[in-house]
Amino acid sequence: MEIRAFEREKDLQNVLKLNQRLVELLSPMTAHQFDNINEDNSHVLVAEEDGQFAGFFMLVKSNADYESENFRWFQKRYDNFIYVDRVAVANEFRGRGIGSEFYQRAFDYAEKNNIDYMFAEIHMDPPNEKSLAFHDSLGFVEEGTAVLKGDHHYSLQKKVFNPAVEKSA
Repeated sequence: MEIRAFEREKDLQNVLKLNQRLVELLSPMTAHQFDNINEDNSHVLVAEEDGQFAGFFMLVKSNADYESENFRWFQKRYDNFIYVDRVAVANEFRGRGIGSEFYQRAFDYAEKNNIDYMFAEIHMDPPNEKSLAFHDSLGFVEEGTAVLKGDHHYSLQKKVFNPAVEKSA
């Protein structure tokens, strides 16, 4: 398995196709929407295994002008964070540690760039126990709950990288 930085020319169509295949778990995304949150406002990783596109991981930085209601919830409350917008692993590549590796790379990125927090949300209609346990094992804690995107209930998860900022909050 290879985890590497997103390359637009090489990866965009694969990202959009996988996003569409998993749209019930994610949300729709066009190339234009992707471009609006790429470049300076995001950090995107892709996974390949044996030359096949296996998944992608999209983090959005706190300074982004991003229209996600979930992202805006965190942006109103915090500075200097990264937000896990999408984690997508193709069904045929699940169970191989790709998600864990994506998160580890994101933690390394956050620490290298002096980012204070990482945020994610977990669908709770019904509760995604597997995701809750996974995030708990990575050191995330529930920051709150919210009803977003109309009527979807979420657990809003936080991982702290800079405890000094957390104590002063």
